[in-house]
Amino acid sequence: MFLVREDFKTFIKKYPIITIMVSICSILALLTTAAGGYTTENILKFGGYQYDLVQQGEFWRLLTYAFMHGNYTHFFMNMTFMIILGRPLESALGSVKFLFFYMVAALLTGIILHLVYSSNIVSSGSSGVGYGFLGIYLFIILFRKNMLLLDDRKFILTFIAFGLISSFIIPSSSLTGHLAGMIIGFMISPFLLNKTSTFKHSLNV
Repeated sequence: MFLVREDFKTFIKKYPIITIMVSICSILALLTTAAGGYTTENILKFGGYQYDLVQQGEFWRLLTYAFMHGNYTHFFMNMTFMIILGRPLESALGSVKFLFFYMVAALLTGIILHLVYSSNIVSSGSSGVGYGFLGIYLFIILFRKNMLLLDDRKFILTFIAFGLISSFIIPSSSLTGHLAGMIIGFMISPFLLNKTSTFKHSLNV
């Protein structure tokens, strides 16, 4: 279910929201490169979060931070995250619900970061949304496991374990953002999923 088997044209047609979001992040990565790379100034220039700037009225940063990244490794890891985990969710939820979740998860995670942070740490990245995906999958595993094959459930649980461990041990990771995203995804899941929600390549058991 998590393997990308579609060609580029089919991928765009089947997953328009994932395509748009990855494209926005990629364009920002290219603009950052053209502007001289991932400096603090450029991260803020292209939408990164900083407490004081939001306090001064730049509220859009509570959302735009989720499309900007801190470095190339951060960018490529998150885009891989988006593509692997996001495709099945967009297919199961439908593009409209998936877009709604994406924007709400990004915004709520940004608000939580702002409420928790009081320093001028610059933050950016779509990890909160990615962990929101994991929150939805965790809800499914606990309450709607018939939607997923056993191997898919094992894959998700392994992914969650790896993600949480890395959040604790990697200094530059935003543990608050990751946990906030996962909790948001878990809490919103009952409103997103319905009796007809299903994943391709899974069996109802």
